[in-house]
Amino acid sequence: MNEPVKIGVIGCGSYAFQLIKRVLSIPFNCTVTAVTSRDLDSAGVQYCRERGIHVFQTIDELLNYGRFDVVMNPTPIHLHASITKQCLAAGFPVWMEKPPVATVQELDELNQFATSVRLPVAVCFNALYAGLVQQLKKELLDGRFGKIRRVKSIGAWIRTDAYFNRNSWAGKIKQGGQWILDGDINNPFAHGLCNNLFFAGAQQNALAEPEIVEAELYRCNDIESEDTSCLRILTRNGIEAMNWFTLGSKTEIPLRTVIETEKALITFSDLKDLKIEFADGRIEMHEAYQENRIEMLQHLCRTVRGEEMLYCDLAMTRPFTVTVNSAFESAGTICTVPEQYLRRINVGDTIQTVIDGIAGIMEQAFEANALFSEINVSWAVQSKKFHTENYKQFPVRFCSALLKNSKSKVCVN
Repeated sequence: MNEPVKIGVIGCGSYAFQLIKRVLSIPFNCTVTAVTSRDLDSAGVQYCRERGIHVFQTIDELLNYGRFDVVMNPTPIHLHASITKQCLAAGFPVWMEKPPVATVQELDELNQFATSVRLPVAVCFNALYAGLVQQLKKELLDGRFGKIRRVKSIGAWIRTDAYFNRNSWAGKIKQGGQWILDGDINNPFAHGLCNNLFFAGAQQNALAEPEIVEAELYRCNDIESEDTSCLRILTRNGIEAMNWFTLGSKTEIPLRTVIETEKALITFSDLKDLKIEFADGRIEMHEAYQENRIEMLQHLCRTVRGEEMLYCDLAMTRPFTVTVNSAFESAGTICTVPEQYLRRINVGDTIQTVIDGIAGIMEQAFEANALFSEINVSWAVQSKKFHTENYKQFPVRFCSALLKNSKSKVCVN
């Protein structure tokens, strides 16, 4: 029997704490041997010490300890590149949390470094590691459903002031000179955008490359970045991919991806349920047999042992980052939804800012395959198409000069 893969984790609070618990729930696959934490009195530290896991205050100390096979990096977006590079330089493969990095130039530089040291970097878009998703992609490529006509995703999640105040970088475009682009498309709903590109991709473990991106980016919360968006992507292999996301809805819409093909309508719901409706009336229903993060960890362990090829490495995610960057380029700036269309409601002991009727607006746009401005939403602003050919540096036309005034920037027709 194989020994469990030993993992060092950067951090042990918040999301890192959740990951540690998941790792320890599958002890025959992997275990955590060391973590870092600046706060040695935290609940995560206590949890780890009770289980014999070594705790270090700095990454250098953890890397010098080195009694692990791989490092897991669930740190903030703007730290992904530098910390991953530090771990690679010390000789360790890295499992990096999504999104990989903020900008295409960061991704290219980090990928070049990873290639030079000949170590793998996995990106944890956990939905892509699910057996259900991998099998669907195989059947799409095998032609079971005929030609793909369109892939689209919709989702509305409730996020309150507490969410945007949880740390110093939430909702930020930039911090300390580093790009973050922390909005719905590059963080909570990154899975939806990545799913679209994955299902549209022409090879099993490849994302479709965007050729033209048209995006409208809005905010209702008091943040720099966007919390509400709609995107139209034309991929280089001729498939239209569309997204409608918001963190400013009173009503939740669980993340839903729909693939329109010649022979079937395929709906992937909540990252775990699959419904296939064939044109001849047949219906197939499938569901994930376990949580996709667990499937991801199991697959990643098999790759460390050399039993499987990695499903999602850093180079594969370049089209995702190009799409995110191109969305900001297309929009040019982030538009604040005018106050008369907003409401602030109590959610427990905090406040949520919502856009009136946004769930209905999104469903209408989803059915019409339209951007908000194309269905005459009163606060919507038309954007410009952005062509991605030879795109290697963000930003090109995104107006970062407006950031100091971004919270008061109101866009009207």
